Amino acid sequence: MGRFPLPALILALLIGSSWPAQAETGLPAAAQPAASSMAPESDATPPAEPAGGAEAEPKADAGSAPVAAAPSPVPDTPVGLAIKARLASIPDTGAEQDKKEREALIAFYGMRAGAPLWVDAKGLNADANAVAVEFGKAGDWGLDPVDFPSPKLETASADLSPEAQAAAEVEMAQTVLKYARYARGGRIMDPAGQLNSNLDRKPQLLDPGKVLDGLGAAADKAAYLVGTHPQHPQFQRLRERYVEAIGKTGGKPNAAAKRILANMEMWRWMHDDLGEVHLFANVPSYMIDVVKDGKSIHSERIVVGEIGKQSSIFTRPLKSITFRPMWRVPESIKVNELWPSLLRGGGLMRQYGLEVETKDGRRLDWRTMDWKTLDIREYEVVQPAGRESVMGYVKFSFPSQHTIFMHDTPDKWMFNSKQRTLSHGCLRLRNPLEVAKIILAEDKGWDAAKIDDLAKIGPMNNEIAMDKKIKMHIAYFTAWVDDTGALKTFSDIYGHEKRVIQALDGQWQKIAKGRDHLAPVVPDQAHLAEKPVKQASRGQTSANDDFLSSFFGGGY
Repeated sequence: MGRFPLPALILALLIGSSWPAQAETGLPAAAQPAASSMAPESDATPPAEPAGGAEAEPKADAGSAPVAAAPSPVPDTPVGLAIKARLASIPDTGAEQDKKEREALIAFYGMRAGAPLWVDAKGLNADANAVAVEFGKAGDWGLDPVDFPSPKLETASADLSPEAQAAAEVEMAQTVLKYARYARGGRIMDPAGQLNSNLDRKPQLLDPGKVLDGLGAAADKAAYLVGTHPQHPQFQRLRERYVEAIGKTGGKPNAAAKRILANMEMWRWMHDDLGEVHLFANVPSYMIDVVKDGKSIHSERIVVGEIGKQSSIFTRPLKSITFRPMWRVPESIKVNELWPSLLRGGGLMRQYGLEVETKDGRRLDWRTMDWKTLDIREYEVVQPAGRESVMGYVKFSFPSQHTIFMHDTPDKWMFNSKQRTLSHGCLRLRNPLEVAKIILAEDKGWDAAKIDDLAKIGPMNNEIAMDKKIKMHIAYFTAWVDDTGALKTFSDIYGHEKRVIQALDGQWQKIAKGRDHLAPVVPDQAHLAEKPVKQASRGQTSANDDFLSSFFGGGY
């Protein structure tokens, strides 16, 4: 060990045992930085690894740069010891991401034996100053520069003390990680819990250790940091329109700019890799696209959930396509619609050919069952496959806790409506056979004739499992920039855009979260005790029969 002043030596003895061992081979490999802070896209991005949760999906590094040579610091220098002490003073409490960032900082500087990345004895170095410039331009990316202050150092003729260097170094490193976190949606860490239970998304956070490693190895650290923003072309297009919008208002976003800002934020929740072939349903536009290699190869109209029975926003892999499917009635409809009908004699069961089964699939005769003493939640209600099926000819399954899917419908009239919020939550598809042909051609190489046969004369409830991983994205974007550069906007039908804007404005107390759609369905005892009502005939509706008007008349 070299010779140090007594205070530094005492500090080393007190806390030396917890300092991670110095690496033998320098800094880890890292991805190349983005080319420019103003470039709309960059082929080289930081290593991406989203946060855990329903939306998490591990992703390989976008690329790698030669391993940067370590600065070969002398272990246990006064600055290194001061940095160590500073990191140790960060509370090991707070949110999970705060803890991850603290651990990443300790590991990163441990690998460097405490060698600073951002400061020297004279103050912030050139890399730190370049990054600080990007902090000041955070507004161009929909972030707030106020959230990223640079360390304030007193101007002095003498060199900065180790403690002053350590304070500035750690502060700069923490701010860099905060920027990378916010670039990937970290301002709203739990959209489902903080905004609405139907927003089943997670910020796609980058691993803080990889961010630090990438910065350590990057030749242009400022460009690398800017490259932590999503690289989706649509995000980049929206960002360009956002810069134009705030440029007209002196930097303060108006309502139009905030709409773009909310949509940018929702892109921060999307997977880096949407899939070589994927389905992309945008609820506010009532459209779905089959996308291949980043280009839409087929677009189709869809019907989405009613305002009070929303289509949830999430991503899952497409599990199967079922031809001539049966329909398994969801819990909410069983409890709120069918149970009261059964207590009145079961008119809806007869009208729509519904049957009752045990949970293991054994068929029961609902006509002989005492529904005053039985709980319908203990049974399954199904509509067998056939010409009258509300599922039509085709069903697309992508299982989740939301228990919704996409399917055909015999009620083609509904696709002519401008506002197609007509279902109980599932997506209805205008031309499902065409979509099935494209997907199964990609997945299995089947031709169109085979698909037509399966749909019209094939086995009942014929489930075709997917071999390839084809993602189904149900998204919620109220602003979209098309290939010509035109900005298209759609109605905020479920209020998610408004909630995101309120969150970004810090108005958390004003957010109307709405009901938790995943909460257990509780029977309405007053509804179950209703007096008998006259059942509507096929094709008619009754003022006392919401099921007929909102389900069979409007789709599921």
